[in-house]
Amino acid sequence: MDKKLKIIENLRDIYGYGYTEVFTEVTDSITIRHISRTQMNIIQHIYLSGSATPSELAEALNVQKSAVTHTVKKLEHKKLVTVKENTLINDKRSKLVFMTEDAKTLLEEFLDNILERIRSDLGSLSKDETDRLYTATLTILKYIPGGNQNEVHS
Repeated sequence: MDKKLKIIENLRDIYGYGYTEVFTEVTDSITIRHISRTQMNIIQHIYLSGSATPSELAEALNVQKSAVTHTVKKLEHKKLVTVKENTLINDKRSKLVFMTEDAKTLLEEFLDNILERIRSDLGSLSKDETDRLYTATLTILKYIPGGNQNEVHS
């Protein structure tokens, strides 16, 4: 079998099955607060960008602006975002959405849960396997986007 095809299949298994299993295990903090996938996507987008208008969120998440408005209201009710007047432009109707400290804590807890799961999964690697996996992850990060939008890996 062609090596590139096998790489694609391996990454499909890692991203598809692995992601699903890890995500299911580490979502306790999200499940307890009844956070939907769209709500989490909004929190993550604001975490990466600092703030966003509802229109920016709708475009980034590929959903209707009305859906974003509804979801942001739910997040406000949960005290995970705040909405303020957009003073960057001269239109009092324009709003900016910011995440709260509670949302930062929630996201950090979620990411810590992922790290803990990965540490557990990789705990029995040999030094040689660790070195090879490190090199492989650098290659993956070089060609496959992930994490911070402007992130540079060395």
